[in-house]
Amino acid sequence: MHKKIISVIFAFALTLSLTACGKPDYSESFTDFEEAIDTEYGKEIIKNISSFGDDPVTGNRSAGSPAESQVLDYLKAEMENIGLKNVTSEEITVDTWLFKGADLTFIDADGKEKKINLGSYQTTLQADNEELELVYVNKGTAADYEGIDVTGKLVLLDVDQNEDWWINYPAYQAKVKGAKAVIAMSVYPEEGPDRIGVQDVCGPADAPALAISEEDSKALQKAIKDGNGESITVTLNADSKVTEDGTSHNLWGEIPGKTDETIFLFAHMDGYFHSAYDDAQGAAVSMSIAKAIIDSGYEPDKTIRICMHGSEEWGVSGSEYDWSTGAYEEIMTNHPEWAEGAFAIVNNDGAYAVEGETFAGTRSAVELMDFVKDSIGEFEDDTVYEWSFDKTSVYTEDFQWAREGIPAIVAGSGEGSKYDDMGYHSSYDSWDAQPLDENGFKDVIRAFGKITLDLDALDVRPMNFTARLQDFEDSLTDTDQFDTLLEDGYTAAAALEEKMKTVEESGEKTEAVKLNKQTQEVYKTLQDYLLGLDFEPEAINKHELYQTNIDMLSQTINALEKGNIQEAYDEYLWAIDWAWYDMYFDQETCDYLENQLFENRKGTWGDGLVKYPHCDIDDVVISLGEKYDAENPDVSSEIEQLRTLRDIQQQYLDETYEEEKQGLQQAIKLMNDYAK
Repeated sequence: MHKKIISVIFAFALTLSLTACGKPDYSESFTDFEEAIDTEYGKEIIKNISSFGDDPVTGNRSAGSPAESQVLDYLKAEMENIGLKNVTSEEITVDTWLFKGADLTFIDADGKEKKINLGSYQTTLQADNEELELVYVNKGTAADYEGIDVTGKLVLLDVDQNEDWWINYPAYQAKVKGAKAVIAMSVYPEEGPDRIGVQDVCGPADAPALAISEEDSKALQKAIKDGNGESITVTLNADSKVTEDGTSHNLWGEIPGKTDETIFLFAHMDGYFHSAYDDAQGAAVSMSIAKAIIDSGYEPDKTIRICMHGSEEWGVSGSEYDWSTGAYEEIMTNHPEWAEGAFAIVNNDGAYAVEGETFAGTRSAVELMDFVKDSIGEFEDDTVYEWSFDKTSVYTEDFQWAREGIPAIVAGSGEGSKYDDMGYHSSYDSWDAQPLDENGFKDVIRAFGKITLDLDALDVRPMNFTARLQDFEDSLTDTDQFDTLLEDGYTAAAALEEKMKTVEESGEKTEAVKLNKQTQEVYKTLQDYLLGLDFEPEAINKHELYQTNIDMLSQTINALEKGNIQEAYDEYLWAIDWAWYDMYFDQETCDYLENQLFENRKGTWGDGLVKYPHCDIDDVVISLGEKYDAENPDVSSEIEQLRTLRDIQQQYLDETYEEEKQGLQQAIKLMNDYAK
């Protein structure tokens, strides 16, 4: 189409070097900041936060728990000590979780009593030296329970939450089968036989789930095999409790600026296990940046507000969107007024500086990506990391703030990550398992401190709306009906970006503040009309969900018409919404968790982002699964059902296109108006 020409004609450096922007003191400001970085202070923050835990064995600082409150008190005192102003802790209403520990005792193959310490998911389970039968059910799918009665028993299973499914599916399947609880060995992260890994549960509190290491799971499996081959008797202790509508806290303090605009620095106070990195390091980076800014004598133009959120890892029971709760409550309940005048977010939840790591990265709003590349690129030859750049996702707490019109820049793991392979949400998130790389830690502070200073040195928020339109165009499989609209959009974006460049170079701060409010309106309009979710969930352009479904439905139909039922089932059918889960779990389990997408999303960051019900493909999945190995099966009725479903998805796509066109028209009008 026209997009390459457009980018050549209209692209310009919104990410202007600060020298070109008329900021002669930039280099000196960053040098002073860099010299003021105190990594020993940052290390002390990590050490202290990671020492707090509700379970003496595994740690854990969870939503509204005593350990999370200890972090709150500690960081509040530190904020005051380093000189932040207006330090404030605020209550938020969340579902709370307190895990005081769990263990299991059994007789091993040598006749010796062995005790295993367990982790937990955000569910309720109480047991006091309770004798129970334990059975192993492989992955815990519906088929894995055939011929096995698990009523009142513990179910040991394996879960791959990276490649297969989240814990909520096997946990709820076990509940349906009458089990007391599941004990899951997570194969993600991948490394470490004695590592216990968990995630947020994305399910109800009454489908209890505990977590176990690979070596302990294998020991239990061996004991079962060496016994009667079916089960063993174990003794369970567990103290895990979810309470609805409890209290957690957020914390903030600030370095006052000369204008009413604000740059936010994020981190979160809760964490799984000892979580020295996720997110004690994030808190340390934010605090170290703030301390270095103050100690260097730098006086920011914009207010720099450091926000520490509670309940980031989890805070809503029985929801697909159960994380980032504290941040959601801060911008939606406590301070919706913060959206006005918000310049950008720098979220330091990422880029974990584990020893041996060579990659680091950022995730940012598409509109800010060129700015980020320019900012970090200035010292790219003077860093221990290879940096990469990607779009923001739903998995960090800035997502809802971005929906409210505040673009974010987020620390990320880069192209490869030793932390993700070992430490992510696991008992290996500690300095004992993964020592801190002090040079890397300083580089992370430098990088995101530099981004903060570079943002502050700009009068005009460096938004590249051409890039956002390009991202939208790239997501379309057929651009025909958007051609004229996109042409107009690229022209309007180029005109607005030229206005932004002119105002930046002029140094007219009053005009810049006015323009920033206008570009925020454009950004929020694009968010409101274009941003959607698929069923993973991943952030997408809204049409992509239905566009993908139509493609997969068509390919399934084509394969079936050619008599290739196994190809249709294995290659295409599974990719339609949640058909994958229908292939492995029973109807009751799938119905509950699919309905959960729509029934408990109010008051979460996922609210309103999936408009239409999932593709009602369950019956086709079951039917084709039954005919999978049949010779020359009659699949005419399934083909007819698939065609009907495709027609419905086409209707959804057409309606979504119309909504997106409406949003683009509004954004184009705003850009044209504000470019004048």
